[in-house]
Amino acid sequence: MTTKRNNSSIALAISVCAITVLIVYNMRDIIFGTPLSINASIDGSTVPSLVFPLSGNAGHAKELLINGRPVQIDRNGAFADEILLSEGYNIVEVARIDRFGKEKTRTFHLLSAPTTAVASAPIHATTTN
Repeated sequence: MTTKRNNSSIALAISVCAITVLIVYNMRDIIFGTPLSINASIDGSTVPSLVFPLSGNAGHAKELLINGRPVQIDRNGAFADEILLSEGYNIVEVARIDRFGKEKTRTFHLLSAPTTAVASAPIHATTTN
């Protein structure tokens, strides 16, 4: 009879632990917040173009904003967009808002230094008599 009671206690303890783990796993976004990963240049870097591609994953975000403009997110949380930079110093702000209303923002400081090609006409030597 004692072994039956011990076995039931062990089974109950395992069940309670399993349910607790399942609850914490499902509440991870509430506890830790939705992740925001961005595939972009390093903050403070120089970008050789005026068009800056930005992509990443916003997890379970409800809304994603790049410099205040809404951006489409697919079912897996992936996004891709291009930003038109000004020549010189730029600030790019990526904000995600999850379904619980929590906002997470990442800011990038970029220097846009586009390479410019200078067109020149061939120089022809002329002689005067």
